[in-house]
This record gives sequence, structure tokens and C-alpha cells, in this order.
Amino acid sequence: MQETNKRKNMSPLRAARLQHHWSQRELAERVEATVSTVKRWERQATIPGPYFRLKLTALFGKSEEELGLKEAPALPTPPLAQEVTDEVQALSPVPATPLWTIPYLRNPYFTGRDDLLDLLDEHLTSTLRTSRVVLTQKQALTGLGGIGKTQIAVEYAYLMREHDASTHILWINAASQEALMTSFTALAALLPEFSARGETDQQKLMHAMKSWLEGCPQRWLLIFDNADDISLLPPYMPRYGNGSILLTTRTQAVGSLGIAINVEKMNPLEGTCLLLRRAQRLQSLPNNEVRAAEQLVVALDHFPLALEQAGAYIEETGCTLAHYLHLYQTHRIALLARRGVQSTNYPDSVATTWLLSFQNVQRANPAATQLLQACAFLAPDHIPEELIRDGVAYWPTLLQEAVTDPLIFDQALEALLRFSLVKRLATEQQLSIHRLVQVVQVEMLSLEEQQQWARRVVYAVNHLFPRQFRENVGSWPLCLRYLEQAQACAQLIQQHQLQFVEAADLLDRAGTYLYIHASFSQAEVLYQQALHLREELLGTQHPETASSFHNLGCLYYEHGKYKLAETFYQRALSIYEQQLETHHTARASTLNNLGVLYRQQGKYEPAETCFHQALAIREEQLGTQHPDTAITLNNLGRHYNEQGKYELAEAFFRRALTIYEEQFGTQHPQIAETLNNLGLLSYEQRKYEQAKAYFHQALAIYEEQLGDQHFKTAEVMTHLAELYRDLHDYEQARQLFTRTLMIQERIFAANHPDLARTLHGFARFHEEVGTLQTAATLYQRTLTIQKHVYGPHHPKTNETRERLHRVQHLLENEK
Repeated sequence: MQETNKRKNMSPLRAARLQHHWSQRELAERVEATVSTVKRWERQATIPGPYFRLKLTALFGKSEEELGLKEAPALPTPPLAQEVTDEVQALSPVPATPLWTIPYLRNPYFTGRDDLLDLLDEHLTSTLRTSRVVLTQKQALTGLGGIGKTQIAVEYAYLMREHDASTHILWINAASQEALMTSFTALAALLPEFSARGETDQQKLMHAMKSWLEGCPQRWLLIFDNADDISLLPPYMPRYGNGSILLTTRTQAVGSLGIAINVEKMNPLEGTCLLLRRAQRLQSLPNNEVRAAEQLVVALDHFPLALEQAGAYIEETGCTLAHYLHLYQTHRIALLARRGVQSTNYPDSVATTWLLSFQNVQRANPAATQLLQACAFLAPDHIPEELIRDGVAYWPTLLQEAVTDPLIFDQALEALLRFSLVKRLATEQQLSIHRLVQVVQVEMLSLEEQQQWARRVVYAVNHLFPRQFRENVGSWPLCLRYLEQAQACAQLIQQHQLQFVEAADLLDRAGTYLYIHASFSQAEVLYQQALHLREELLGTQHPETASSFHNLGCLYYEHGKYKLAETFYQRALSIYEQQLETHHTARASTLNNLGVLYRQQGKYEPAETCFHQALAIREEQLGTQHPDTAITLNNLGRHYNEQGKYELAEAFFRRALTIYEEQFGTQHPQIAETLNNLGLLSYEQRKYEQAKAYFHQALAIYEEQLGDQHFKTAEVMTHLAELYRDLHDYEQARQLFTRTLMIQERIFAANHPDLARTLHGFARFHEEVGTLQTAATLYQRTLTIQKHVYGPHHPKTNETRERLHRVQHLLENEK
């Protein structure tokens, strides 16, 4: 029944197409139209012109009526409106030929934007079909200068003429009061029998032309282009009539003048197609040039006018795309200011287009200019508004005054929004700015001014990026909110060679957040940068420098680079022993982590020594109930569990769990860590149901707090998979092993021991279920890692080698 109703509501043309099992693209190709055009026909947003009606009836062998191609009769006109229409028509006869005043040729390089054209068509042409008097829909294309608003309006106008959707298609230059009046006067001159012909008063001509539009019985489309000062428009806009209105404007707030459609940058495919079409490089492009094109689109941030300029330069100079990309890295502002000789419909370059906007903002609100400059040095997509407000101490005077008063701050933002130079994401309380606006803003400043702004931004972000967040899970969302800005600061620090202690502190904290969340490669970059700064500023023997060595040791441990990790831990210990008291807590942290490293390698004696030294310091300096004390208790529990000293292990785990629950509640990752350890303890003692309960509790906490792709989550899943394997619940085990491997292979290096444990467990699974070849492959991968990590004669390596030999022997027997 539901399918029958759908068929009843389907347009006849769509039904005919589906009977032939054609897609919309196939139908478009058969009649030499576009897919967007076919969509409009089937939606009955437009009626095909005579040429296409002829092709469609011939293709389907049906009449226009059967295909629904006859134009629907207009709705009855209300009596009062009809009187107005009749009176106006009597004063202004219909012209003999359709009016067409689009001042631009159709852009041969126009690419994509189907979704926007469809949206315009859906709103504007539906109005044309259903109402002759009331303008129920007006649309406004809004966005940054050069984003493609005019190009979309021009293409839409040509589509409307191509499909007879509007009889009269009129273009108004709305850049100024004078331009508006001139455009309307020129329109009036096109009507040979216009009743006001010979009139010299431009105001009367404008009103007469507007009245003619309101009474015109034929369909019309009126386009106001470059309507950046929308306060000028109301006197020129028809109040009703058999037509629709389209505006293009940089301002984001259009009020009642139309429903705003924000024009965004192009998607990657559209951007690449536009660049290659404009550069005349679509045919037989080598792979390296295709990659260069994709990289160039990213570098130009998918901005249509910049892509068109790049394509023009490449065509006119005959250079390769790779050459232009290389040139852009060092001559950005010069290339953004260069307009090609064969420019299409848009005479100004990117830089020129925005220069006037910048000047207008500077005149209207100097504080807004400083706000724009601050945004130019931040990560562009998610700029927290409170970063601008709460970083007040680091801004120049005008911006300081603006951000301390919410009203003045809003006024500064309004000045930027008027030209779409920034966007305000109200729900998220964030700003965003296009990357090319940033480029042009930065390049307009002297090197000294650039460095000054870079310092301000780094100080502000350092002031707001949370501290002490390792244990405080509640602060992680705020860390994430500022993470992009901290990473942008890392680039500023490097680019401008900034050297102050706060810069190193910010890099270190951002690196630690990334480390906690398993983004190891990104964390390493920031940790190394922080270490370099601290060595330069504080010296190689400073405790803060030792802290960087310690952090890098932690990172290399997670990477499975144990020799490197030990080297960095020992360097940190050496500094602490020279510079700090013997019982300093920083030394305890490094001893604790060095113990973990030794335990992981099966070096139990030095591991136990490190753990007990760390525990003694922490209990003395921090107390027996401190979370850091619990960390060492946990590690001692793991240490004794691995050696089969189960009662001793459980005692340490229980002490740690009690501390964590008192300090953090029940949902902290450290609680999950201890529950996981208790699960391992129960598993080793064959208490499977108890182990299962612990593992599931730990997994639930990790998934909630760290996410389902974190390495700690994967670690618990490995343990749970091994448990299900031993319980012969093979389907559960298979799913968990597979999920874990996907996470670990993405996060860890190829020789990481956690990966080895999962591979070993999965190999045993395949050995048990009889898929021996897969088991052999997984054992071989495990053995390679274990040889690298533990050496060729370690007990774990020996066990894997024996299992591999047994499986290989079974495979030989099968042959």
C-alpha cells in the first residue's frame, strides 16, 4: 500500500523514467541535459522548454500531457490584487520580446554547486508556479567576497532561461544607491511602450518600473547583485507580482529581505575539477600532477576565486600544478593579488576583493580590525569566544576595551559579520574564519607586527589551557576545546622562533593531553618542541627539562621503544638526583615509570626496586591516600600478579582501589585500570565469572571516559577476548580480538608489546578453532615483535616459538 501511494504521488516523468529502469543521470545523458535539470523537472520545480519537451516525448513515446509537461494553470488572483494588476497593466503594456539583462556571459568553467542551484530552484520556481501576486519567497546568497555568489546567480539565470522558467530575467547592480538607480533606469529604457517613457526623474522611473514588475502577467526573476548594504534595497523591491527575487550579499543578516543561503567553500572534488578545468589540464594528467592539484586545493582552502586565479596563472604561464604549489608557499600574497588576463565575470583578485572590506571595517570599528587580526593567528575553524574575552590581558588596547563590554564586543563582531569575514557559531560560542582571509590579514602586517601577534596568542592560549588535568577528567572537554589552538600555537612558536617559558609549558601540557588520548605521533612533536625550548631557555640540567625527558620516556614506552624510553627516564633521574632532594615527588614518578618499563621486559628485580623506592617517596611526601601513591600500589600489584604472588597482588590492588574511589568516585579511568588488574588477577586464578565482571566494569568506564578507540579500551578488550576464548565462546572472542587489532594497529607501532599480546591471543584462538594457517601467521607476527622487544631467549618469546613450531608441524601433517 505504501509503495502504491508513493507511485500515486510521483511525477509522471519520474514514473516514466523508472519504468525504463534509468537513473536520473542516464535520462540526462539521453536528452543532453544535466542531472540537476532532470531533478527539477521531476520535482516539477520547472517545466522543460519546447526543445526538451520534444526530446522527452520522442524518447518515451508519450504526449506532453502523459509526461506531465504541460504548465499548471495559475492560481486565481484575489479580486483586490486583480484590480491593482489590471490598473498597472493598462499603464505598462507587455513588451514584445522577453527581457534579458544579465551582464555576464555564461561561465564555461562553472563547476558543481548543484545543491545550491537545486535549493534556489526549489524555493524560487515553486513560487513562480503557484502565485501571481504575493511574493512568498525571496532568497539571498550570502558569504565571503569571492566565494562564488555572483557565479551561482549567473548560472541560475542561464538555467532559468534555458528551461523557460522565467520570461524576464533582470539583473540589478546593488553595490550602491547610484548603481541601483542606474540599473532601474536602464531597465525602463528597454520597454519601448513604457507609459513613463521620456521621463527624466529617476525616482519616478524607478517607481514606474517597480509597478510594472508588480503587474507583469509574465514570469520574471529579479537579481540584486552585490547588495552588501541591504538597507538600500526595500524601496526597489516589488511588493508582489508574478516573479521572484534573488540577492547576492556579503552580509550574513538579511532580515525580512530574503531567506539566507550561506555559500560555503567548495568540496574537494568540486575544487579539484574547477582548478583543472580552468587550467585546461583535464586531459591525461600524470598522477603526480593529480596529487599536486589535490594539495593545491587544500592549500587554497577550496576557495573558488583563488582556484580560478591559480588555474588562470597555470594556463597563462604553462607551468605545472606542482610548480604553482611550490611557488604559493613563498609568494602567497603576490599570487592571491594576481588576476588572470582571461578572468571570468569577476574582475578583482582575492586580495583586492577583501581589501575594500578590510578598509571599511577599519573605518567603522578599529577594534574589529584587531579582533580580525587576532583570529588570523588562531586555528581557524573553532575559535572559542571566551579565548578572546578571557585573554584580555594580552590584547592591544582597543581590543581590550571591546572584549570587556559584551555590547561593544558584539558591535565589533557585527562589523566583521557584515562582510562575512568571520562566522559566529552561536550554539558552540565559537568563531570561524576562512584560511585565506587569515593569509591576507597576516601578510598585510610587518614581520614585527606578526611576531607581536604570535606572542599575544601563545600567551593567551597558555593562560586558558587547563592545568592539572591528568586526574581531573572533568577538565578534558575544555582541553579538547583549546587543543586546536594549542597546536596552532606550536606552529607560531616554530615559525616566529618564540622563546619564553610559557610557550614550552603550553607545548608540554598539550602534548600530555594528546598522549593520554593515544595521539602519540602528535604528542611526540609537541614534547620534542617543549624539550628543545627548555634546553635553550633553562639549560640541560633544569628540573623542567628533566620533566620533558620523563614525558618522552613515557611516550617511547607506549611506542614499544624500550631502549629509548629507558635512556630518557635515566636522563630525567640523573637531573632530579642532582637538582632536587632525594625524596622529591618528580623523582618518584620517574622511578615508578621505570619500574613499569622493567616489569614489561620481565626484569622483575630492578622493577621491584624502582616500585618500592617510588612508593616510599610518595607515601612520605604525598601521604598514603594520594592518587599518585595508588598508581605505584597498582603497579606493584601487577608486578606480583605476573609472578604468581596472588594474595600479595590483591592486597595492593584493593588498597589502590580504595584510594581511587575516595578521591575520584566510581567512574574515573584509574578505577577502570584497577578493575582491569583485578580481572587479570581473577583470570590467572581461573575465577572466570569474577574476571568477566571486572573486565566489563572496566570496559564500560574506559568507553565512557576515553572512547571506544583508545588503547586502554583495547587493552581490556584483549583480556576479555582471551577470557571468552577460554570459555569457548568463540564468536564473542572473535569479535573482541578483531576490534582490538583494528584499534591497536591504527595507534601503535608495528613492534608494540600490547599488539603482540593481542596477536598471540588471537593466534591461540585460531589454533583452537582449527584455522591453523591463520594461527601460524599470527604467531609469526607475535614472534617478530617479541624478539624485538624482549630478545630471542625471553620466556614469552620461547613460548610463542614453541606454539608456532607445533602449528607448523600440524600443517605439515595435513599435507
